[in-house]
Amino acid sequence: MPGRLLHLRIEGLVVNLIKVYALTSGPERLQFYQQASAFLGTLDSHECLVLVLARDFNTTLEERDRSGTEQSPAAVDTLREIVEHHSLVDIWHDHHPDDTSTFTFVRVEAHRSSHSRLDRIYLSCFHLSRAHSSSIQLAPFSDHHLATMTASLCAERPGPAYWHFNNSLLEDEGFMTSFWEFWLAW
Repeated sequence: MPGRLLHLRIEGLVVNLIKVYALTSGPERLQFYQQASAFLGTLDSHECLVLVLARDFNTTLEERDRSGTEQSPAAVDTLREIVEHHSLVDIWHDHHPDDTSTFTFVRVEAHRSSHSRLDRIYLSCFHLSRAHSSSIQLAPFSDHHLATMTASLCAERPGPAYWHFNNSLLEDEGFMTSFWEFWLAW
């Protein structure tokens, strides 16, 4: 597979952490995303409680995440399909919806610069409450900034709860009629 896809499965919690490094060439990136999509399709949807996709996508999905134009629209479409199919949410945009000036990659060439947010963390929308914070920080010895997320991975169990009847339903004729019909039949 071109690029790199590192998959870490943590037993017990059933967490799938997937580190992505997509190549910079458009055709190779498209092939990588197609193969990554096929791999994600092999994960057991009942078992995959938390799916985290993170790192260098070499693609942006939104204009606010880049200063120039996207070079591989086909790769963008494939990545967008992955994100939508697996109900993934970009944590940075979820936590910082109004930020349009934080980027993870800056290139300076011949008196001009370009910047983009190529490094992202996607989390299953069903587990957004687990993500407590996210940040983008300078990373020494790298041409990319560091995207981080702080999350709780402990198994959350609901506390004891009591069912309370809504007493106002006793005044609702429709409810009372259907209840009595049910009660008599039961």
